[in-house]
Amino acid sequence: MSANKDTSNVPKWLEARLFEGVLKENVPNYKEIKEFKAYAGLPAGENYSTVITRIEIDAELQDGSTVKKFFILKTEHESDLYKELTEGADCFKFEHVTYEELIPAFEKLYHEAGKEISFGAKYYKLPISRGHLLLEDLCQRNFKNANRLECLDMKHAKQVLKKMAEWHAVSAVHKENIGKYDEALIIGAYNDQLRKGITTFFEGMTKYMLRCLHLYENPEDYKEKIEKLLNSVIDELWKATRVDDADFNVLNHCDCWTNNIMFQYGEAGQLLDTYFVDLAMPKYGSPAQDLIYFILSSLQADIKIKQFDHLIQYYHENLVENLELLKYPKAKPTLKELHILLHKYRIWGYCTTVGVLAVALLDSSEMSTFDNFLGDSDDGDKFKLMMFTNKRYIQHVNVILPWLLNRGALDF
Repeated sequence: MSANKDTSNVPKWLEARLFEGVLKENVPNYKEIKEFKAYAGLPAGENYSTVITRIEIDAELQDGSTVKKFFILKTEHESDLYKELTEGADCFKFEHVTYEELIPAFEKLYHEAGKEISFGAKYYKLPISRGHLLLEDLCQRNFKNANRLECLDMKHAKQVLKKMAEWHAVSAVHKENIGKYDEALIIGAYNDQLRKGITTFFEGMTKYMLRCLHLYENPEDYKEKIEKLLNSVIDELWKATRVDDADFNVLNHCDCWTNNIMFQYGEAGQLLDTYFVDLAMPKYGSPAQDLIYFILSSLQADIKIKQFDHLIQYYHENLVENLELLKYPKAKPTLKELHILLHKYRIWGYCTTVGVLAVALLDSSEMSTFDNFLGDSDDGDKFKLMMFTNKRYIQHVNVILPWLLNRGALDF
């Protein structure tokens, strides 16, 4: 283990021998592991859903030389609260399916259409039964996250929407090719097993928004509507997650915000590519979910609303272009139809604002733990108040709430 990096959350079961098979398959002339280091992959506050461990291995080759290999390992939290709220759900089931089956199928469809595209990091397997996901460390290919506190500018926003349109388009074509997605991808995380945890999250966050509403501009405009949502947000969310076959539907990422997006840069700093990471919650349904979630959670405050319609038009243009390239057999959605979907599934606006946005804009600290995020201890109370009283969050919410109100997106 590394002596000068945080190893406190490294899984106790993790050891070098588990990587022998991966190295034999992926390192030519591999002989043995000479050095193995494992340490925290992210600081506190950068990821709440899983534990991220970064792994460095010095591998000796048959000729005596060594090469370095880098991996990212995702594992479950060990806290009792995490286990209680997830109730034994396999939190890596969807991600394994995505990397093993969906990404190769999607990339193949583009290849056959004459377009080379990559949707994610290289995927590996460890010989263990416990939940985990092992990927290449994309930092070694000059991928990195944007600063979540500063949010994305127009250049980066458009790059994400272009990649999102490519993903959505091929997912719609793949569905037509196979008939339908597995039922688990149609329901996604919105199942009876996880409803308790999701209810705890959104009802809890709504209570904190109401406690802090007086800090925002014109609070009386929103108070009654948000009070009603306190008792109905989960029912409205569950309605929005049920697939309407009359709509244009795609496979959504479902957690597309700044920390789950990595940008690749060239030597001169030019933007080369974009990958989505943390593909743990994909769900078939309206693209409105990904679009609203991404734009409201991840863009700079001065563009997310002012440029919203333009960004939707840009996404639509790229979506249609890729649907045509891939020979989508059904009618392609018009821009007008896309806007209708954005209103139909408007609950995502409120859920994004009260949920991931509050998380995304908060400075990292020792208070940033899973138990404080979802628990009801004194520290948990202080932590959530920090989210909703944060000056950065107030700046964004003062732009978003009037927009939601004027669109009827707080009316249910």
